[in-house]
Amino acid sequence: MSNTPFSPLPLLPHFVGRAKELDWLYRETRERGYRPSFSPIVVTGKPGIGKTALVRQFFASQASNMTASWFNAPEVGSTSIHEALSKFTHGLYEDRRNTNLSVVLDGADCLTHEQLIEAVARVFNFKAVRSLIVIMQRNPKLRGQRTLELERLSESEAKLLFSSELICADSSGELIARAIQIANGQPLLLSLIRGLAPDITPGELVRILEGHLYNLADLPSETEEAIIAAAKPAIVLANEAMIEALKKRPEDIFQLSPRKYEEMVTELLSDMGYDVELTPATRDGGKDILANLKTDIGDFLCLVEAKRYRKDRKIGVELVRSLYGTLCDYQANSAMMVTTSSFSKDAHEFQKKHRYQLSLRDYTDLARWIQDYRKPEKRDFASRQSAP
Repeated sequence: MSNTPFSPLPLLPHFVGRAKELDWLYRETRERGYRPSFSPIVVTGKPGIGKTALVRQFFASQASNMTASWFNAPEVGSTSIHEALSKFTHGLYEDRRNTNLSVVLDGADCLTHEQLIEAVARVFNFKAVRSLIVIMQRNPKLRGQRTLELERLSESEAKLLFSSELICADSSGELIARAIQIANGQPLLLSLIRGLAPDITPGELVRILEGHLYNLADLPSETEEAIIAAAKPAIVLANEAMIEALKKRPEDIFQLSPRKYEEMVTELLSDMGYDVELTPATRDGGKDILANLKTDIGDFLCLVEAKRYRKDRKIGVELVRSLYGTLCDYQANSAMMVTTSSFSKDAHEFQKKHRYQLSLRDYTDLARWIQDYRKPEKRDFASRQSAP
């Protein structure tokens, strides 16, 4: 049965560690009466770090002391956020006799800052609400908030989580150690690897761990599709680790395969605020990535072609002309070519003639993007516009 926006997701079958974080939540919710009324608890952290799992585990351990009313923002669907919040808070009013009521706003990144402020105000309008927990990736900087930022699991916790079930019947200790190393303390990635492992061979698992989802041609199509769908969050986390490593050694970018390079550019654009889609590896349409930016005045689509070239191999005007032709055929708003090398003088001259539709980004731009990746401060709309 699908989840409604107002029901908590089921508990994970395995939960380890986070003792300090659970104690912190206990203290903060218990001290609710000694704080200002407008004092939400905000649980933040990167995707897959275990924010929702932690809060679920906390309320499961406190079931006899408090009741949690859960709002899953991503599950709202076609219903407007305003309408969904109204329905949710109406339910809180009906439950006003419950003096131990706690509210969870899960996936609050789906809300605008104004919607989030409205939601917090609506919740705290009910005196029966004992505590409010907001779960989201970014720090919303709400007035009076108390913040818990989740970090990766420790190595001992990761081993405990991973060893709760055998990964493969014939898995070697070396393979298990490699899986834990790649997961790098990310609970979601550990769970995904463990969940995939019983249905595939160790060799196929190695390819997934290394990010080679596009190199599973020997598998039946339905198996390949299932693995790709299940492992997509894992690859996102792996790409984050790859970019963090490139911050220390930018020159290693030339060691990436063409496909891994495309994945890296996709992740960088996503970090800038774009909704991105990496096209299939077999596609030959002059657009490796579709980058969409939603604004108050409309949606803007940019076709992105990623070219991993040697540093001494310039991109000529022919490829830039071809990308412009694809832009015209596709009727997108703009197109961008991102390369590890540089562009010829003719390529730059052609781009200047179409500067409002074409942009060229070289190794210098890439190095800057990599260094800016996951900066604590959030880019505003204007900086996102200028970054590519």
